[in-house]
Amino acid sequence: MARTVRGVTAGLIAAVASLAGTAGSSAQGLVNWSGFCALDAAQPKPCSVSDTVATDGQHDLRFSFGSIAVSFFGRNAGAWWSGELNGRPAMGYERNRGHTVLSATDLKTTFEWCDKLSADRTC
Repeated sequence: MARTVRGVTAGLIAAVASLAGTAGSSAQGLVNWSGFCALDAAQPKPCSVSDTVATDGQHDLRFSFGSIAVSFFGRNAGAWWSGELNGRPAMGYERNRGHTVLSATDLKTTFEWCDKLSADRTC
């Protein structure tokens, strides 16, 4: 179980630090944390997340929940994300800190992850 630091999990702090990487930064290695994930507008479920940031700013994000595995390989520019969702061209937007929505550009696959659920059990 993650330690809580002033209401924010230590895992979230590591995730934020990892996602803040920019082009030209040094490799940050593998960072793992827990959150909630939803594929194709399903109800979010607890998931594990890993992120490896390369020296060129590329993120290799891996999500697993139940028997489902999702990958996103790409980069961010501010709140916007561009890359591949499960190997298909994708774009995404960080709605707020700790809540990102991604979609394949053909709109056939959507995915979102968040660090906590709201009162109505959505991201």
